[in-house]
Amino acid sequence: MAMVGGLTVVAALVLTYPYLPGLSPGSFSSANASPRSLRVLQFNTLYDNTQTDLAARVIRAADPDVVFLQEVTDSPKALINLLKDDYPVQLRCGDSAIGGATVISRIPAARDKIDCVESFALSAIRLDLGGEPITFASYHGFWPWPFNQQEGIDKLAGQLAALPHPLILAGDFNATTWSEGVHQIARLTDTSPAPGARATWLSSHLPNALKPLIGLPIDQIMVSDEFTITSIEKLPFAGSDHLPVVADIAF
Repeated sequence: MAMVGGLTVVAALVLTYPYLPGLSPGSFSSANASPRSLRVLQFNTLYDNTQTDLAARVIRAADPDVVFLQEVTDSPKALINLLKDDYPVQLRCGDSAIGGATVISRIPAARDKIDCVESFALSAIRLDLGGEPITFASYHGFWPWPFNQQEGIDKLAGQLAALPHPLILAGDFNATTWSEGVHQIARLTDTSPAPGARATWLSSHLPNALKPLIGLPIDQIMVSDEFTITSIEKLPFAGSDHLPVVADIAF
């Protein structure tokens, strides 16, 4: 009965999410609205991922311009090392037992800098896109109640609110698209999450094949008003308990 009840809830979410506030697929705009675009990829790499070679192949195949990573460590097999030649601009501000939030890019760094926050949960960098500085920030939220997700947001509220626009913020929020945690960060940063719900996480104790079907949509890509997300999709399994997400963004 528990499994039937769980599947009923999942089915209800799949059927109703287009009608939830801010989640309508109609929130997407046509790519014809702008002559310029870039591709970004969000992925919690999992700090003890033993298949980072697979993850590197998945990322290279997607061909993003900028990659947002979480749980990035100093291991020689960490993605920042495997992808150094592809993405030479790399920033990880803080560290922890499970690594830190990171941004890697093939777009060059801008001259103006953002001071690093002493936290594994947030790294932000200004990149020079055709002469225009744009902020790219990687975020890793704590688990929700009864854990300390709200405390983590409160501690970073000042830094999140100060992130300069234009801004693209992505990460493992450990919060669903419709949650108050995501809405609070959207208000702090004056950004909007990508519409729709993409199942990206499922406990590693369950089969990977179930992740796209009954996983939780906790990996978010958020943009300020200067941008329009024209497409977004999940990518195949890459060794983590999270699936990568890739988005095309027009501006």
